[in-house]
Amino acid sequence: MQAHELIIDAKVKTSPFAIVSVDDFQVHAGQQLDPHIILDQPNISLYCLDHANGRMIFAETLPEVDLLRAPFYFIAQYDAAQRLIAVPYDTLRALANEVELNPQRIILFYSTGRCGSTLLSHIMNLNLSVVSFSEPDVFSQLVMLRTAGRNSDAETAALLRDSVMVMSANAQQQGFEYYAFKFRSYVLSVSDLLYRSIPDAKILFMYRNALTWAYSFSRAFGESSDEGFADRLEKYGFRYMIPSVNEYLKTHTHMSWVEYVARMWVSTMQDIRWLQQQGADLVHARFEDLKATPHAVIEPLITHCGLPMPDPDQLAQVLAKDSQAGTEGAQDRKEFARRLTDADLAELARVIRELDSELAPDTILR
Repeated sequence: MQAHELIIDAKVKTSPFAIVSVDDFQVHAGQQLDPHIILDQPNISLYCLDHANGRMIFAETLPEVDLLRAPFYFIAQYDAAQRLIAVPYDTLRALANEVELNPQRIILFYSTGRCGSTLLSHIMNLNLSVVSFSEPDVFSQLVMLRTAGRNSDAETAALLRDSVMVMSANAQQQGFEYYAFKFRSYVLSVSDLLYRSIPDAKILFMYRNALTWAYSFSRAFGESSDEGFADRLEKYGFRYMIPSVNEYLKTHTHMSWVEYVARMWVSTMQDIRWLQQQGADLVHARFEDLKATPHAVIEPLITHCGLPMPDPDQLAQVLAKDSQAGTEGAQDRKEFARRLTDADLAELARVIRELDSELAPDTILR
């Protein structure tokens, strides 16, 4: 087994929320390393894959950097990275096969985004036995590979499992006993592979009314113009984050922002419905209920994972804060990336009904 150091010459990522990539850095090769370092060192974490070269890329950060306190794990990794470590897929698999842990203590946490999921991740991290990774983005890359047809389902499933196991093993070495993965919304499109690979994992899902979700999502991340939007989706890889978007663009040259967000929301709801139909060990919660009665919503989610409720004073402190403060997703952000109009919202509702007659913007899961 082998691993290699990559020395960072420059950080060149152009947007903090872009999907992670080995091209986020300019590097040159360093020394050969014992690959067990990725299991043993607490300040080494899985960042992305370098699929063209068949290897995973890990980031080493300074020991004092606490990635778990960041709203977005992948952004904190990039900002704090001191060097990278490249581990071939076959070495990663061998290391993952060495891991021994209880799969029922793995928590796969899906959401539509903009629904309180980051808040719940912070609440989980109040428990000293829990590590909750808030959006490790290698999983988003694996969505892209699958949708673009660049990998077989069997290989994608294996890489998903290996990533979960290696990250959990590293946390286990640090004394953690439960391992939560709060994904970006896109990862629901590979939830079937994760379910088949780790069927005993606990599953959480948080969601929100499509209209208020789209308004919030557009405010933070929306495209200001539909002109050339399809080209930008292709350029930055977001075309491949939602399978129905990719299919649509095979026969269309134009896509509106409203069409895009409608497909994003419908995709997540259809994927979670599929998991329900499989009998997955799943508990879900709505943003609207979380806002109205936070303790009543949080307790069944935490209990489902086999965890006690956190200290009431600590919980109150977390609930009082904006979990995404200081980022583009912050609640106090004054400017709008895109402000959806009433006409946009009406069109959004129409497209949702057209895509799936069983879904409405105000759908409540049972």
